[in-house]
Amino acid sequence: MKKWIWIVIAIVIGASVGGYAYARHSQNEKIYAEAMQRGRLQISNEKYTAAETSFTNALKRKPNDDKADKILNQTQSFISANDLFDDLKFGQAKSEYQSVVDTKKGNELLSDRAKAQITKIKGIQKNRQNYNKIYNQALDQAGNGQYTESNSTLDKIFSDKSIHQKYYADILKKAQTLRDKNNDAISGNASASSNSFDSSTSDSNTSNNPNVSGAKGASLTSSEKKAAAAYKGSNEYTVTKGDRDLDGKPITAAQITSARKQISAAGVDSNAMSDQDVRNVIKGAHKNGETIGQYVKARY
Repeated sequence: MKKWIWIVIAIVIGASVGGYAYARHSQNEKIYAEAMQRGRLQISNEKYTAAETSFTNALKRKPNDDKADKILNQTQSFISANDLFDDLKFGQAKSEYQSVVDTKKGNELLSDRAKAQITKIKGIQKNRQNYNKIYNQALDQAGNGQYTESNSTLDKIFSDKSIHQKYYADILKKAQTLRDKNNDAISGNASASSNSFDSSTSDSNTSNNPNVSGAKGASLTSSEKKAAAAYKGSNEYTVTKGDRDLDGKPITAAQITSARKQISAAGVDSNAMSDQDVRNVIKGAHKNGETIGQYVKARY
């Protein structure tokens, strides 16, 4: 009799434990499904950080769930891409958006939005290349003393409504600076404007620039001085011998040409760079142990 009692008790306990386990499993499945559904809805509403939290909670209920893991990683990549885009780091943002697109069996809406952003970035990069090309033409004209012609060229930038978008603020600023210098040179009598322009060049490239000696400034022609004064980046007038070297050896013209090709392949306009800008890229990539493509994508 006692034996049967213990058997009954064992059956009851087993049923209770099994029922509890089943109930717990069912509850986990319900919470998991609700978290996944909530995350998808939050993506639809562009609440990406909230969606990230929802997918994280879903994974807590099913730690090895492949679907939740993929969508969580995809969402995090999209958030990262948005942050990079807002910081105007278009090369890096494009790479992150591409990783969103490349996610297999991920969220299709995220993928579609990432594709749209990639298209937008390509348009921005193309516009930047065009603006820089126009600016460089105007800079050359100013360097040759063609101030009025330079301003006319700059008008192609100023007349484009897109230039006032935040993506082009740096280009707009340097174009406005060049126009101001042109206007200073144009105003007054010819000799006064010329002397004023040459004087400001001397100040900016000798007294105020530790990379240029007085002798170097004195050896420049009038047009070279004007170009140096108008230019805001690194150029051949504003560098020392050490700036042209890599590990104590001069960076050759062949290295610069090769680097320009790699820069262009990375989606950055190498034509907008002086030779010294390219040397700086070569040196920076070498210092950071990166390829030239990786270096410019992360910083331009």
